[in-house]
Amino acid sequence: MDWQQYEDYMLSYAKSYTITEFLGRATYNTYHYDTIVSCAKAYHDMRKNSPNRRVLVYAVCQPPNRELSVSLPVAPELLP
Repeated sequence: MDWQQYEDYMLSYAKSYTITEFLGRATYNTYHYDTIVSCAKAYHDMRKNSPNRRVLVYAVCQPPNRELSVSLPVAPELLP
């Protein structure tokens, strides 16, 4: 399994999404969303209002073979 197949596999088991915003010197805001559509809308709205905001979208994934969830960064190009 290469990295792309692993990433696709993990993202197929995404149970929620988060946006993490870097505010400066170890200070972050985190916003939680149930669907990728609502997360993408919030992300695009944030970037539209302030293009220089440092935000990153994560998918919180939990495939059946793992006990703990795994957070994977989601590239902006993959957001709807």
